[in-house]
Amino acid sequence: MTLSGPVVLIGLPLAMSVVLQVLRRWTAIMAFLATITALFGGMLVLSTPFLDRLLSLGAINIIVEEPFYILGRVVAVEPVDRVPLIFIFFTAAGLFVIAWRLLPHSNFFPTGLMMVAMLAGAIMVKQVVYTALLIEIAAVLAVFPLYEPVGKRCSGGSSRGGARYIAYITLALPGLMITQLLLELFAIFPNNTGLLQGATVLLGLSFAILLGAVPFQAWLSTVATDGSPPVVTFLFTVNMGAAWFMLLAYLESYTWLGGQAIFSSLFTTVGLLMMVIGGSLAAAQRRLGRLIGYATLVDNGAMFMALGTRQVAGIALTVMMLMARPLALGLMTMGLDGLKRLSGGDGSTANNDAGLINLEGAGWRAPWRAVAFVVGGIAMAGFPLSLNFAARWGLYRVISETSLFQTVLALMGCTGVMMGVIGVTRTLFAPLPKATAPERTVMQPNTIGSGNREDLVVLIQIMILIGATLALGIFPGAVSQIALHMAEGFTFF
Repeated sequence: MTLSGPVVLIGLPLAMSVVLQVLRRWTAIMAFLATITALFGGMLVLSTPFLDRLLSLGAINIIVEEPFYILGRVVAVEPVDRVPLIFIFFTAAGLFVIAWRLLPHSNFFPTGLMMVAMLAGAIMVKQVVYTALLIEIAAVLAVFPLYEPVGKRCSGGSSRGGARYIAYITLALPGLMITQLLLELFAIFPNNTGLLQGATVLLGLSFAILLGAVPFQAWLSTVATDGSPPVVTFLFTVNMGAAWFMLLAYLESYTWLGGQAIFSSLFTTVGLLMMVIGGSLAAAQRRLGRLIGYATLVDNGAMFMALGTRQVAGIALTVMMLMARPLALGLMTMGLDGLKRLSGGDGSTANNDAGLINLEGAGWRAPWRAVAFVVGGIAMAGFPLSLNFAARWGLYRVISETSLFQTVLALMGCTGVMMGVIGVTRTLFAPLPKATAPERTVMQPNTIGSGNREDLVVLIQIMILIGATLALGIFPGAVSQIALHMAEGFTFF
């Protein structure tokens, strides 16, 4: 039997998600099967250039680059799709490993595979309208595990963040569809430049809503505050990464957009606003979830500014920042999960996002979780030593060629995130008050909330992520070459 690549990349995760629903009692088996499935999809795409067109697996033959047709629509793996697909599958695999110890008996594993299938289809389908619809389906699926009570731990309080997220994603879809209609009309009436200008503004507005740009950023901080940390990281990396690659595909399909004079000023202005406002909000923030949301807002703003340069280097920097985000947010996720439990986010107590009062001195009780959050925050702020520092430094160099003032404002936005991280660090490692003898047993290091010792597997995962963050921060060349190679596949600039 011969199967095309798209059938395997979409069908296998969907089929495995059904199996995982039956295996909800066995978290380790669920995590293992979900990770292996995602790794197989990523390796299949990664090995495509080295295959002799056909991959034989016993009685099944897979032709990765063979297109699949459904209802007259083409679904295919093209060379420019390989990096986005590898990013989606490998990032999902890493997050499944992290969630193994954090989300016992969770629906996240089967739902995550369904989201991976939808997002992979969004990358491979060649009609932009269907791409947008598949991203909408993935967004709806993300809400189910986002507020799911896991084990004895209540996942969160209000679900208003998920409701806002769905509302904004739905609001962005009509704009994308109308944009495509305007571009098709422009192809018929090429002298009507108003159609093209309208399409450019509408496209920027739609993706501003989709990616949480100012003033549509409220869902970012709310989701990060109320949601389950591993699921929030999946949403901010995999789901949002697919949206960014969708934007690049949109610009590649309609090259007129990138050539508009308004394109550069529109994307640069939106990005600069996101960085300045996000940095200002992060600087005074002491709630960990909100700090993650504002750091993501600044990171998205940097990507908008990179695209606003209208250079191939700008595309490469955007891809590089996307590839750096999973490491940083992965660390912040693991730190936030443990610190939430310290602040009363487990048992029957509602999750209060680890507020400032409950976190004073928490770093002494859960030092590795606190260090993980701080290192991840430094990486999200774009400071040394992290991969994001190399990407942000490249962005500063590019935009300084045209405007030193914009460079200073962008740097101030990143500095705001770093100030927020410093403020949280001072709170986490504040001196502990003198405790009575019974209290000292609870305040011992390496304990989480109820006095249980920290999970050794979680500690190993934290150390691996910190090591990878530092290694890529010192030697960013490999990632930058991959990003540049992918950027050269786009021709709209």
